[in-house]
Amino acid sequence: MKNLILALIVSFFVISANAQSSKIVYEYNKFIHLKETVFSVATVENRSKIGNDVKSSLLFINTLTGDTKQIEFADGARLGIIQQVKIDSLGINLVLVVANTISLDNKKDIDWHDPRQIFIFSPNGENKKQLTEDNYYVISWTINEFTGTLIVSGYFDKNRNRKKDKDEHNEILLFDLKTGILKKSI
Repeated sequence: MKNLILALIVSFFVISANAQSSKIVYEYNKFIHLKETVFSVATVENRSKIGNDVKSSLLFINTLTGDTKQIEFADGARLGIIQQVKIDSLGINLVLVVANTISLDNKKDIDWHDPRQIFIFSPNGENKKQLTEDNYYVISWTINEFTGTLIVSGYFDKNRNRKKDKDEHNEILLFDLKTGILKKSI
């Protein structure tokens, strides 16, 4: 009888451990309504029950039809700021995302030593463009709504060592938000 009870207890723990390690949990953390459109955006984190293997993505939702478009980022990516940029006078309507999406030293984990990148998306999520290069560390940014220009301050980590060296100076990048093209580097 003792052996039977012991076997049942061991079996329960083995089954429970296997079920937890393979189960994926989807967490919808933030919803953003895109003004004057039928679209909303949600941030999604997919993680295993035991907490490792985090995968971040954006879910663009057509609230009229229920259609969705999911944008996946690299394993371990950290989505930061997500906002709609709508400048009617210039015909600009996009979603701007600031996120850590790459490991600059090519290790598996993306952490706070890695650079943030800036992306723009169409309101339906169909068009995506990365504005800043992978080795450009975004420090701050703002939008000039009169000209439709994104102004970004940061620096290029030329040797990709994840720190600012003496020869790596701050640069200001000016992006045309209508085209997503770099206008000038100062």
